[in-house]
Amino acid sequence: MTGNTPWEVAREAFRIESDAILHALEQIPEEAFMKAVDVLKDAPRIAASGCGHSGICCMHFAHLMCCIERPARFISPAEAVHGATGYLKEGDVMLLASRGGKTSELLPIMDICKKKNVTIIAVTENLASPMALG
Repeated sequence: MTGNTPWEVAREAFRIESDAILHALEQIPEEAFMKAVDVLKDAPRIAASGCGHSGICCMHFAHLMCCIERPARFISPAEAVHGATGYLKEGDVMLLASRGGKTSELLPIMDICKKKNVTIIAVTENLASPMALG
């Protein structure tokens, strides 16, 4: 992109991002999406957790849920196994995001949520991963 104007660079960046969003939309099964929406709309409380960029996305997700009057918070994977999952009660929802679906910090959170009867929404690209298979 050497020699391109800032406007041209911005247009290309927006094109790349919009293509990525459209590609993601094609990858998400409508039934799974609608099930997640139903679970989230009825949840007393929502938590989200992830590491790295997935964690940043989870922070933003929790913020967006609060913006639409859905009680939500981000739970750091490092803190989750040391008491932060005390926030969660039966009937709540935990969204876990991991590109590979096998992030070692998140798997213990899944176990805790299962024991507490917390609904888990796993967001991952790897449908054969421990997170996707539950």
